[in-house]
Amino acid sequence: MVPHAEDYDRGRFGDVKGRVYRWVEERALRRAIRPLARTDRILDAACGTGRITSLLLRAGFQGVVASDISLAMMSVAQRRLAQVPFFQSDVTSLPFDDASFDTVTCVGLLMHLDRDTRLRALAELARISRRFLVVQYGCVGGFTRLVKWLTGGEPGGVRHSIVQAEITRDLQRIGLRERARFWALRPFSTSVILLLTKVDY
Repeated sequence: MVPHAEDYDRGRFGDVKGRVYRWVEERALRRAIRPLARTDRILDAACGTGRITSLLLRAGFQGVVASDISLAMMSVAQRRLAQVPFFQSDVTSLPFDDASFDTVTCVGLLMHLDRDTRLRALAELARISRRFLVVQYGCVGGFTRLVKWLTGGEPGGVRHSIVQAEITRDLQRIGLRERARFWALRPFSTSVILLLTKVDY
């Protein structure tokens, strides 16, 4: 087992700040998935150690599948969630047929990708989803821009700041419509969970 994978969640959420962030992020996600049918078949893409996969199971979803590019991270998830099928795959090239899932979730990834990779990932998530996508962006506004300027870094660990206009362009390009958004802790956090549908749905 790779030590980093084993200790990943502890490193991110082990202190008070991390626990608060986890709580507000998961609260936003629970609100986003509330309208979904518990019988939906759901893929948790870029599942990592299975934190969101576990949340979906606790919320009562029956058909949860998970994928991640890292075998080490998935090994941690598999030990916790033996009942879930796991697939090793890159989020830009998923091994599933078109419209294989009612809903696809992707939390904690898109804000770390450059624009071209982000668009390819979003298009692939949309391809395999029949109805809904639940994705997380790092949406930077005035306050978080100030934090970035004062600290000399991206707020919230975000590698690629994304403003609202960029999110809108992403969705239009892929053919997605925003149905609802749920902020983790605005304006202090850049994290926003979007519930999306296909334009033609």
